Amino acid sequence: MEQRIATLPDVLTLLAGALEAGVPLRRATAEVADAITGVCAADLTLVSSRVAVGVSDARAWAELADEPGWHEIATDVSRAVNSGEGVAQMLRVHAEQMRRHACEQVEKKARKAGVDAIIPLAVCHLPAFILVGVVPIIAGTILKVT
Repeated sequence: MEQRIATLPDVLTLLAGALEAGVPLRRATAEVADAITGVCAADLTLVSSRVAVGVSDARAWAELADEPGWHEIATDVSRAVNSGEGVAQMLRVHAEQMRRHACEQVEKKARKAGVDAIIPLAVCHLPAFILVGVVPIIAGTILKVT
């Protein structure tokens, strides 16, 4: 599933580009499926196969909605096919949203790593600071007093 989520924005961008170039959705789906590898290629190949045997575009995409990561996208494509709405722009919006979400997750992990680093720093560096910085001052003061 992680591989699917990671590659979906690029797959959607490829599909949108093909549609903007004037390629029909059926052919664009097949061409992108042939051009890529991995889980998303299998998903798009399944959609193309269903359409090739007579399943409507809307139904083939609706069935893809059961796959993890595809739910919103496949549902929107299915609706767009039925309503005549522009699919390319909708795919680009989904791709951008997924990229933004991925960036937010990376930033969240980076912030968490900074917070998680405090305990090891405190455990390792604080004793070292005390031994190197504070103990010599106290020892020097005691030796001068005596």
